[in-house]
Amino acid sequence: MPAMTFVAPLLPGKEEEWRRFVQEVVEERLPEYEQLRRRLGIRNESVWLARTEVGETIVVHLEVEAPAWIAPALATSEAPFDVWLKERLLEFHGHALVHVPTRAAAKLIFAYPDGSENGPLASGPGPP
Repeated sequence: MPAMTFVAPLLPGKEEEWRRFVQEVVEERLPEYEQLRRRLGIRNESVWLARTEVGETIVVHLEVEAPAWIAPALATSEAPFDVWLKERLLEFHGHALVHVPTRAAAKLIFAYPDGSENGPLASGPGPP
């Protein structure tokens, strides 16, 4: 399945509020979030909080049917939950998310899935 990974710096002083936002999505608004994921074709998702020299950064990895379609679809959506989500993300990341690439800018080179009978997965040479 195609995937995309992007990073977004967290605005200074927003970590605790961001954590409460994630908790709200998971505990109170999960059905709406799951509906958004289905509409966008997101199959798997991982979100990390990384502490860097320049501050906290959110790293998101999505396995998605059509990576190039995600950013434009979310940007133009007027569904109430989507509008709320975009407003909240703007509060935490400023305009950093405006510059999310519309296509994957990286190529998987190596992965080792847990329990794989075939061992590591490696991708041959080629452009990213």
